[in-house]
Amino acid sequence: MSLLSEHPIPSPDATVDPLRNSQETGQVDAVILAGGSAEAIDSRYPAKGLILVAGRPLVAWVAATLREARSIRRIVAVLPCGEADGIDLSSWTALVDQVVVHDGSFSENIGAGLGALPKDLQVVGVTGDIPALTPEAIDDLVAQTLARKAAVSYALISESDMAEQFPGSLRTFFRLKSGRYTGGNAMLGDPRLYSRVNELTQKLFETRKSPLKMLRLIGLPFVIKLALGRLEPRDVEKKLTQLIDAPCAAVYTRYANIGADVDKPADIGPIERVLENRK
Repeated sequence: MSLLSEHPIPSPDATVDPLRNSQETGQVDAVILAGGSAEAIDSRYPAKGLILVAGRPLVAWVAATLREARSIRRIVAVLPCGEADGIDLSSWTALVDQVVVHDGSFSENIGAGLGALPKDLQVVGVTGDIPALTPEAIDDLVAQTLARKAAVSYALISESDMAEQFPGSLRTFFRLKSGRYTGGNAMLGDPRLYSRVNELTQKLFETRKSPLKMLRLIGLPFVIKLALGRLEPRDVEKKLTQLIDAPCAAVYTRYANIGADVDKPADIGPIERVLENRK
């Protein structure tokens, strides 16, 4: 295992087409974002991904799943701490190809993970707090994205699927014309778009407390339609495609485990019941 202290992100190679390469091989690389504060769940842990659920760290469940997925080639995990901080990572790090130590913003941590990859394939970013994730869920997201030739994709899960597969789990849903959905904790994209997506992410973060600036960025018609539940997934795709100037896909998945994250103590019970039933 190699722990990195610096993460230079090489300039994209214009001769490499990650989407085409992934379509030819059926594979992508993966970045697990295993950081985040553990304070709301168990303050004894230095990072959320290291919290034990059903006897294993959250990130260990995710890493094991990605290793089993047919569509995953290389796996990089990003943590805010390493062995030097007195944390024993040996229980799961054999499952990943590299651990990157970086403690920045969500977007910066993605960049740190990408810096450890060759960028010749599409990359799926997965949060380290979805322990019930299955190989089938990842393979399905990858297959749907590649079939649609999308440079960026984002998983959508219906409220009914989440309620059926994770009864008792509390999630935040948004309303579209075809129903209520929640977003998955995995996004797949072309690593060459990082600087463009990173800039947009930063702008959205900076304008989150200013409705006027947010409206200028996204547009009043879209915001009104979203608030009234008049949008369809294709409308979201169109807006994202416009914002990042690359084809985007909102991918509906029946695998609710891709969005069943652990954000609070009440989330642990429903997750552990699912994990126990798999044994």
